[in-house]
Amino acid sequence: MLRRIRRTIQDYFGFNPTETRAFLLLMLVVVVALLLPFAFDFWPAARPDTAQADQRKLDSLVAGLQIRQKQARPDRYASPNADRNNEEPDAPPARLFAFNPNQISADQWQQLGLPRWLGERIVKYRAKGGQFRKKEDLKKIYDFPAESYQRLEPYIQLPAASVAAGYSPSAGRSFNEPPPFANRTADGLKPAATEAKFVAKTPFTFDLNGADTTEFKRVYGIGSKLSARIVKYRESLGGFYAENQVRDVWGLDSSVVDEVFKHATLIDPQVRKLNVNSASIEQLKHPYLKTYVAKAIVAYRQQHGAYGSVQALINVKVLDAKTLEKLTPYLEL
Repeated sequence: MLRRIRRTIQDYFGFNPTETRAFLLLMLVVVVALLLPFAFDFWPAARPDTAQADQRKLDSLVAGLQIRQKQARPDRYASPNADRNNEEPDAPPARLFAFNPNQISADQWQQLGLPRWLGERIVKYRAKGGQFRKKEDLKKIYDFPAESYQRLEPYIQLPAASVAAGYSPSAGRSFNEPPPFANRTADGLKPAATEAKFVAKTPFTFDLNGADTTEFKRVYGIGSKLSARIVKYRESLGGFYAENQVRDVWGLDSSVVDEVFKHATLIDPQVRKLNVNSASIEQLKHPYLKTYVAKAIVAYRQQHGAYGSVQALINVKVLDAKTLEKLTPYLEL
């Protein structure tokens, strides 16, 4: 019975006797590992029941956590306005007057009824180049109260030139006006108008199987590492027989591959062949062939004799039809 099982495994997987024994041993270990958890279910448990004690401890931890959250929530979620207004209990009553938000100081903002910290924030915003070109821009200030804007909006006065032409009070000129001497050189003369010059690249083509790293680096998006990776992959394949094989190179995205196709040619591809009736496992090393598949090919050949055709490799169970189709141009008898 055991001999029949070993023979079946050798024929199915293409294993030699040593590999067959190792496979059977591995299966035995897997079966034992699968049955082991069930064996532990029958093992008597001698652990004390601590469920009630654990539940009491958990309830006490949850209660303490809820208390800490309630104590921390007012400070955590209080609005900045509430905290900062509490710091200014003696603030004078608001006095409304017409104002330009691009010009008044932090003290004047405070006179209008805003807290000190908010007035200083607006002044810092202007100091960094910010400008109010229309009334609604004031609402863009972080944490500016909506009710304060509704109260101050009738008193906001922006010069008509500032709104229509983008006038900058700090610079004294419109935003669209170029700064003085912007178009002058160091010697005070205005440079002549220059036009953008687009130098057309010289078109080039290269053979995918004959190009070296220098040729590949001429393609936009390919540097030293990618070019070396393409050449290395091509050599491990034994040459490209189709342009789309470039897509298999690790690290090349679709846009770079499209750039390669603009310049690459593959008119008469010549690839290195592997003789499946004489090649050893080491010689069958190929990007499309995993090691265990190469071993199965050699083992099947040793058991059943030489292959009559390349398509006869489909009889090797671990070699699928898709892989064989990709590999066929590299095989010979």
